[in-house]
Amino acid sequence: MPGDQAAKEAKRAHLYARYNNKALDTGFRLQGEHFLHRVEEFDELDPTFTEAWLTWIYDNLYNRNVLDDKTRVLIVLGECIVLGAEMQFPNHVRSAMRAGATQEEIREVIFQSAIYGGIPKMIVAMRSYRKLMADLGLIELSEPVFRGDARE
Repeated sequence: MPGDQAAKEAKRAHLYARYNNKALDTGFRLQGEHFLHRVEEFDELDPTFTEAWLTWIYDNLYNRNVLDDKTRVLIVLGECIVLGAEMQFPNHVRSAMRAGATQEEIREVIFQSAIYGGIPKMIVAMRSYRKLMADLGLIELSEPVFRGDARE
């Protein structure tokens, strides 16, 4: 693994030499290595877009200091649910926890999303949340007794 760490540090140095450091610091603070992976993906495709994306979102919007990180990420989490952005959901749950949100607060956002997103999207988010919490070792799931059927 020492080679992996050296490769990560080299890539990190490359990204910091190339892009907006304040934006990179903000994204890493909120999302950890997941964020750097996303920047790395964008960097390989289009550095001009990557810089614009970083500056607009992670330097400007996320550093306005109107909302604290926890509140903003909880809002984004609700937006992900309502829009059906399932791919983004686990990342924003981890970001919310990193920003200080409790499991109860995250669950409340999931439940409240039913108002505008509907029950089906809320159920998708709830299932994703349960799996993520189990994967993180924060809850233990029992083997289901009822398996459901095609009508769900």
